[in-house]
Amino acid sequence: MTSSTSTGVDARLASMLCYAGWWVTGLIFLFAERKHPDVRFHAAQSLVVFGVLSVVLFLCGGASAIAFFVVPPTFQIIQAFGNVLWFGAVLLWLLLLLRTWRGETWRLPLAGDLAVKIAGV
Repeated sequence: MTSSTSTGVDARLASMLCYAGWWVTGLIFLFAERKHPDVRFHAAQSLVVFGVLSVVLFLCGGASAIAFFVVPPTFQIIQAFGNVLWFGAVLLWLLLLLRTWRGETWRLPLAGDLAVKIAGV
């Protein structure tokens, strides 16, 4: 990675910050960073991965709220699924933060390919 970015932040730190606030910081860096391809990739991958996870977790929460009143036994199943998904998302987040801090670029399946198209790298 070269350290020259249009935001003035070190490229490795900027890449890590793309994941720090899930999809929000990914979106910010995708628009703020104009020239560094690695930072743009990490921003786009963060936006794709954590954007999708946020939507699924939101839908899971809504489904569990509805299930609580409509079909109470499924409430616990949906809650368990949401908890496992949340735990997995946090583990993935920590892993991406660590690997990015080490200077590694880890392209996640499907999301990495879409991130390359979004980032234009």
